[in-house]
Amino acid sequence: MKFSEPDLAPPPESGARTQSSALVERVRADIVTGALAPGTRLKLPDLAERYQSGINPLREALARLSATGLVLLEDQKGFRVSPVSREDLLDLTRVRTEVDCLALRHAIEHGDVEWEAKVVATHHRLTRMNLTASSNPERLSNAWETIHQDFHLSLISGCNSRWLIHFHNQLAEQSARYRRLAISFTDAKRDIADEHANIVKAVLARDADRACQLIGSHFARTTDIVLRGSGSKPVAKVKH
Repeated sequence: MKFSEPDLAPPPESGARTQSSALVERVRADIVTGALAPGTRLKLPDLAERYQSGINPLREALARLSATGLVLLEDQKGFRVSPVSREDLLDLTRVRTEVDCLALRHAIEHGDVEWEAKVVATHHRLTRMNLTASSNPERLSNAWETIHQDFHLSLISGCNSRWLIHFHNQLAEQSARYRRLAISFTDAKRDIADEHANIVKAVLARDADRACQLIGSHFARTTDIVLRGSGSKPVAKVKH
């Protein structure tokens, strides 16, 4: 089946659409960093004042964020930040591990030398970043978080599946909220840099079983720290 190309280029974004897109990024960042706490009611007048925005672009931005799972739209109640919970974290960790391992296996099988170079380069950048903010050692560095997301994306970027990459990105964004909780609880025995380095070694050795086992343990370790810090029982070991 052939699909014809459109005759005309799509129209440029309107001013309202552009403003809404900017608002999506600002609200998303505030949710992920915890500036807008989990479960918070998102009242449009209050947010309009906070972001110096009109109501309509803000409503569109929240609707778009509801599609990512970061925002909930409740009948008769409006919008609120998606809550966090033990059950959600366990489910998120399980699904993220399964999706990333599936994508990683495909990447290891099909990835070329350019993919390997991307993994090495992104990991090198990550090793040069401080994990925590210079102003507050109990807060995750925004710069580290950005490159950390890039690193995990680079690992699966050779999978040749836009859908796997799409699901990876959605799950990674949800995980970012919990990762910031983990850093506040801390674990002096954890060596995140070593975890990343071992994952890279397994990937470059094209050892899919070892790489997936390390990814599963890497994600589960963060989950355990959050659960212990919140007084919940740790999660069982993930096997792949």
